[in-house]
Amino acid sequence: MFQDTPDATLDAACPLADDGILRDFWYVALPARELKAGRSQSLSVCGLALELTRTGDAADPVTGQSGNGEALHVAEQEGLIWVFIPEKPGSAPASAPPAFEGPGSAKVRFVEEALLPCHIDDAAYGLLDPAHGPYVHASPIWRSSKTLKDKAKSYEPSELGFTMVPHEPVNSKLYNIIGGSIRVLIAFRLPGLRIERIWNEKHTVLGVTVLTPIDASRTVIRQVFYWDTPVLTAIKPIARLFTRPFLQQDVHIMALRQKGLAFGAKGMLIRDADQLFIWYQRIKKEILDSRAQGREFVNPVKPATLRWRT
Repeated sequence: MFQDTPDATLDAACPLADDGILRDFWYVALPARELKAGRSQSLSVCGLALELTRTGDAADPVTGQSGNGEALHVAEQEGLIWVFIPEKPGSAPASAPPAFEGPGSAKVRFVEEALLPCHIDDAAYGLLDPAHGPYVHASPIWRSSKTLKDKAKSYEPSELGFTMVPHEPVNSKLYNIIGGSIRVLIAFRLPGLRIERIWNEKHTVLGVTVLTPIDASRTVIRQVFYWDTPVLTAIKPIARLFTRPFLQQDVHIMALRQKGLAFGAKGMLIRDADQLFIWYQRIKKEILDSRAQGREFVNPVKPATLRWRT
């Protein structure tokens, strides 16, 4: 866990800096098992210094406050501790944190995390790029860039995001571990949740990738897994040998990207491979516009089939 010491230069009482981070949203602060009974933990989320406390035993609720002592809304759900980051001091959430409906009694089975040296928007770009796998994630369990295949996936709008409609996976050896007739559904929800549900006739695996901005230049990425598949429990001890290098490859590519941006390099978005990030940008703009205009949010995403090579 990244026990980030809150930056003393951040104004803990006022998270209104123009840093491009969405507020009035729930963010994952940390896995619940990392906050021990009778302990407190200091960290930063969205540039806001905060302290989480669990009094008594492990079943006791978690409370939170900002650096200036203001009480924050905190929720513990499906093995994760969420904190609501207000746009204005005292703002209250309109709803509970997103529910994943994880299998296996929604018990977190595995967590791996890394610190990305970038803004959450850049982290989301890396998370949404469907074509980067063979180039960035060099591993025997992934195909290389020498064996690219044409892909066509259908998408539809969903709550604060979009969803790749259920389909049969065709290119990952990892799905073979589960066996049977596999189906996959992948959804992305702003501000930074990628939800992948994999299932067959008997079992379900839920993988959730969570982005939590520390501030405008650092974002924690967490891969959280829930499952009811005995074979995954059996191989769990060796899973970190693959997931940790996987995330570190993302860290490396984001560090390179930041170096390019520092020298004035400009990115280029290419349809259809970058359409997911284009949707991300449009949804984020609509969130801000609807708030400013005092109206209901209208998802700008329309159903579409996207094609790329990966």
